[in-house]
Amino acid sequence: MGDYNPIFERILARAQQEDDLITAYIAYGIYKERKRDFLIDQKEKIGAPVPQATIEIYHDGWNDGQIDLAWNKAAGMLATFAVSYADEEKKEAVRSALKEAVRGKFWKDVGVNAVANLFFAVGTIALYLLLKFIGFDLIDKLRTLSSWLP
Repeated sequence: MGDYNPIFERILARAQQEDDLITAYIAYGIYKERKRDFLIDQKEKIGAPVPQATIEIYHDGWNDGQIDLAWNKAAGMLATFAVSYADEEKKEAVRSALKEAVRGKFWKDVGVNAVANLFFAVGTIALYLLLKFIGFDLIDKLRTLSSWLP
């Protein structure tokens, strides 16, 4: 199996500095994916299992610069995920608000306003008829008033 691989500890140390364990796990996954690709490529080239010495050379190649690249890629992936998630949540919130407006409060408000307008119209007609009944013709008074205007 070979010697202990300290890459995870180096990535984890960065996570503790930046208080970001999720990015560390993703960065380690990126490291493991690159290592897997390297081992597959080496195995195809030599046609046999990769010697431990070659694996150790690969591990030694993972300096701070390589860890920074993996870390930055992981942080970028998290940022992309966060933006995508926020966009989906925003779309869902808008969809939900529109559904609520169309199904719920909107139609309820339309109904309340229709009933209020109906009562106003019936009340106005009743007032007109009451005034006409007691001998006050509102329409005739409005016609007289309009004849005074130029």
